[in-house]
Amino acid sequence: MNSNIFAKANQIIRVCDAAYLGVIDENGYPHVSTVSTIKPEDIFTAYFATGMGANKTKRLLCDKRASVCYRVDGNNITLVGEAEILTDQETKSRCWLDWFISHFPGGETDSNYCIIKFTAKRASLWIDNESAEFMIDELLAVQSRCGLLCKWCTYRESHSCGGCVETNGNPFHGECPVAKCCQDKGYTHCGECVNIPCAQLRQYSCDNLDHGDNPPGARIEVCKAWAAPN
Repeated sequence: MNSNIFAKANQIIRVCDAAYLGVIDENGYPHVSTVSTIKPEDIFTAYFATGMGANKTKRLLCDKRASVCYRVDGNNITLVGEAEILTDQETKSRCWLDWFISHFPGGETDSNYCIIKFTAKRASLWIDNESAEFMIDELLAVQSRCGLLCKWCTYRESHSCGGCVETNGNPFHGECPVAKCCQDKGYTHCGECVNIPCAQLRQYSCDNLDHGDNPPGARIEVCKAWAAPN
């Protein structure tokens, strides 16, 4: 697993207009339905509109365990976590899409209109014939200065590399200028820097054809996830 598959998963999610939502029914069995997405951004959270009287709403109020699956062109993203029902007006207004009016005639303030907020705890990915399974907390644990996921790096064992955090900016290939820059500024990782992505990080992530990210900017996306409030 590396930062590339994380970025690819987010790219796929952003183009999905529908997902599969699994909840636990009143008999303890999983129940899956297709739901329309609301401005999907990443693997961490998802929002869906529903009605207060809908079966999925009633079931989630009794058991918040849930799963969300996205599938595009043979690529699959399965997330397991918890869901909550939100009825505050700020969230309802922020998530409102014009076509919701056909289901909720009262508009954004319709008393029947509510939002499902799903928060992922575990991910299982199959993207471009590559698989990855991990806990979200593992992904959000800072593992490097630049956003590489050193915990799952193949060089960790093959080159006895402890990563730039453990080696104080000196991984197996020698001193890393990105890590040195980050450490000299007193940051834990590049996501804390107001200049992200700087020219140096962008070069490493986007312009290095041999060792850069695919898709470009993958490690930058990881840094931003590390910096985001959880």
